Amino acid sequence: MQIIEVLFPVLAMMLIGAMCRRMKLIGTEGIENLKFLVTRILLPVAIFHALATAEYDHKTLLIVLVMFLMILGTLGVGYLVKGLVKPPFRKYIPFMVSVYEGGMIGYPLYTNLCGVENLSKIAMLDIAGLLFGFSIYMGLLQQVEHEEKTEFKALLWDAVKNPAFIASVLGVIAGGTGVIKLLLDTGFGPTYLNVEGMITAPLTAMILLIVGYSLSPDLRYLKPCLQTVGLRVVVQGVFMVPVLFIAGKLFPGDTLILYAIVSYMSAPATFSMQSFLKTEEGSAYAATTNSLYVIVSILVYTVMAGL
Repeated sequence: MQIIEVLFPVLAMMLIGAMCRRMKLIGTEGIENLKFLVTRILLPVAIFHALATAEYDHKTLLIVLVMFLMILGTLGVGYLVKGLVKPPFRKYIPFMVSVYEGGMIGYPLYTNLCGVENLSKIAMLDIAGLLFGFSIYMGLLQQVEHEEKTEFKALLWDAVKNPAFIASVLGVIAGGTGVIKLLLDTGFGPTYLNVEGMITAPLTAMILLIVGYSLSPDLRYLKPCLQTVGLRVVVQGVFMVPVLFIAGKLFPGDTLILYAIVSYMSAPATFSMQSFLKTEEGSAYAATTNSLYVIVSILVYTVMAGL
């Protein structure tokens, strides 16, 4: 019963999203506006609050470093195994087995299972993903796809302008200085919490609706997509073991951080990758692979819900 209680709301919101697409209740422009609202306002507010009220010590820095090295490692392994998939999709394999869609998949599944109050656990892991994703990852992808020189200054500027990245940096600063905790102890504290709660309350439901709406597998590319899904499952599974081991040593008895790692590393590759692909074939391949991988994320979520 517990699994059904936890899983059904997730599937229900995704089903509603899929129905909105099929019945044309929400158009492309409407869903893009919802994505803008979620990624530019709701999610950054939630990330900021989570990190601003989190506890910080040397262990936090160590786990961020571990995640950064792990992401770099998965990208490297991607280059080693890309020969298992035939062209023209072979060149995308390193990018499809690395980096994570934390905001649109990892966050909502984790918070639905462990509570929004524990968002800082997974947001902390995503700091490394944001730094890596908007530097090395996108730089190499741009080089591979467009056969042009990587402009790291432009990539760095894109990262600096990203609301989630800004919220992460400001949240860490606020958390390190304790300014928000001091604010919460004042008479303005309840007002701040009410405003934050009002803004972020619909976050999980809206994200899952968007995900359900966006799931549109293209069966023409089913074989290479399934091969890519299999490779990502293996690569992430192998790398997850040492990350969980190190996290267990750094945070003994903290099962929430372990759940955060599993949720984060079970998410698909970043959805923003599709916007960097210049061919319709490449974009459809990436979209279909990520759509299929959402099933893996849901299965992992279901197993954790049953523990």
